[in-house]
Amino acid sequence: MKRISTAQQSLDTIERGMYGAKNIKDSLALLYHQNTKLTKFDQIKLSHSIRGFFSPYVTQRATQPYKVYPASKSISLADYRDVPAPAVDFIDLVKGRQSVRNYEPGYQLSLYELYVLLNYSYGISRQEKGEGGQMSFRYIPSPGGLYPLEIYVVLFDSHVTPGLYHFRPDTLALECLKEGDFRAELKQLIQAEPYININTASGLVLTTGIFERVMIKYGERGYRFMLHESGFVAQMMTLLNEALGLGSCMVGGYDDQKVNRFLGLNGVFETVQNVMILGKKPLAPACHANH
Repeated sequence: MKRISTAQQSLDTIERGMYGAKNIKDSLALLYHQNTKLTKFDQIKLSHSIRGFFSPYVTQRATQPYKVYPASKSISLADYRDVPAPAVDFIDLVKGRQSVRNYEPGYQLSLYELYVLLNYSYGISRQEKGEGGQMSFRYIPSPGGLYPLEIYVVLFDSHVTPGLYHFRPDTLALECLKEGDFRAELKQLIQAEPYININTASGLVLTTGIFERVMIKYGERGYRFMLHESGFVAQMMTLLNEALGLGSCMVGGYDDQKVNRFLGLNGVFETVQNVMILGKKPLAPACHANH
């Protein structure tokens, strides 16, 4: 509590201009950030904690940083491993990326598109032998290779039954958690309209974070790292959508508790971190020449 008090005193001394402390004085986010800044002492303390992380029990747990739903029906995406990924110029992707808020109605996402989107964003890129077993690495950076995120997909229009699915990276599979058309329900949970047209979207990707996976090693600062990783995955997905000719848009306005319940989560140890709506980019209107 002493550090929180010190942080509050520091805020009180900031000049109270347009962007001064009066606007953010009681901000929990700012207090958290202040209290997770590292001093030299904190760095030494954290380094000792990290060394203790390499116990056989913890390293063995770290070799499987993903959830599994063994009782669920599974749809394999592994057949597309040998299918070439879209050959596109990276700089062109970066230049062309933009949020897309309206989509081609009724477009069905293919299994290949789902494979590219999920595998190359948060799938396994390589494996190496570690002290606790076989270590799996992903296509994005992660603090300590702990990978605290989980990916869920809600499909409205695709080549599989509409429903809620969990992406399992080790087997490249979609695990069906529940079937159904959840478009109307999600429109009530996610404040997208009128800015984003969920009616024409093909689906949603929801990223969640499991706090323990990263905080067990990095403590309070691990929450920062988890948010970083959520951003890495989101950016990778937007670029992959662009490569596939799809469009996407991130949504920050949603009812956290209700979205967590929809996903079957307690919302405490695992909670939603990001929501992305996606679909096919709308066809450009045809140009009619005057005759």
